[in-house]
Amino acid sequence: MRRSGSQIAQCDQLLQQYLQQQEDRSQGASLPEEKRRERLRKKKKGNAPQFDLRTELFRMTGADLTQIDAIDVTTAMTILSEAGSDMSKWKTESHFVSWLRLCPDNRISGDKIIGKGRLPTKNRASIALRMAASTLRLSNTYLGAQFRRLRTKLGAPRCD
Repeated sequence: MRRSGSQIAQCDQLLQQYLQQQEDRSQGASLPEEKRRERLRKKKKGNAPQFDLRTELFRMTGADLTQIDAIDVTTAMTILSEAGSDMSKWKTESHFVSWLRLCPDNRISGDKIIGKGRLPTKNRASIALRMAASTLRLSNTYLGAQFRRLRTKLGAPRCD
């Protein structure tokens, strides 16, 4: 069943109204100007909202999350919708990473690692962050260079 354009537009309108009702944490600051050429070129994405989601996210969080390489507005919206904007729920970054189930699942016996793995998860925020990280492989940025360096050092993931 395909959705018509009017249903998607109606959903975008409801989303925009909901985001405008959220608390303003920007404290009157203006949204930083986007200077990266790749992001200035507007590519039409299938699920992209038809309103300025970046401005609404900045107003809601007080920070421009899209300044982080590989994070676009839909990824930032996914993370905020799953985790919320109040990060005080987690004591440290390690607790947040553990909640996302992005930490390694090393099986240790006698102070030796006898097996490595990943914890299974269906958390949408985890999936969005993994997809964002995979786009760094071709990125010509500092994070992209770090990703490629670590991938060379640790080895590419195996698909079993």
